Amino acid sequence: MMLSVYSQPPSLSSKDIFDQRVQFNELGNMHDAIDSFTKLIVRSGKVAIRLHCTVPTWSCSTETCLDLHDLHELRSRFLLFIHELLQSLRSSGISASYSLAPSSSSLCLVCALPPKADAKNTSIDIDILQKDPHFNHKLKREQVVLVDLKDGPCLIIT
Repeated sequence: MMLSVYSQPPSLSSKDIFDQRVQFNELGNMHDAIDSFTKLIVRSGKVAIRLHCTVPTWSCSTETCLDLHDLHELRSRFLLFIHELLQSLRSSGISASYSLAPSSSSLCLVCALPPKADAKNTSIDIDILQKDPHFNHKLKREQVVLVDLKDGPCLIIT
């Protein structure tokens, strides 16, 4: 298993997000999301991916994360999710690795990028996504949403 930890999350410019219509696809619970995401990657024909993940370290109170207990519970669920997702991808013949970056958002992200992608040049800026007027209305607690971005699919976990 390969793990990288970055001091700052990778970033995606607002141009990348707003130049295209962002499609939000609700995937239900985490187990459904693992199956759907694995099938999506297998259908894409990719044989190797790197999951760039943002892990919340601090956040103001939001509708999906009220306090530090909620934040801790989200982090715990997210880390288990990452390991289950890696197992699913690998059992489907996909070579998968991941990197973790701290985030000040109350959301967790998993973005599937090419294995050689530089995390510093390919990060997801949650603040940009949250400025999308449709974004905040779609998210509920303990939900997984798929967003298809230019560089690849991205899961948003609440």
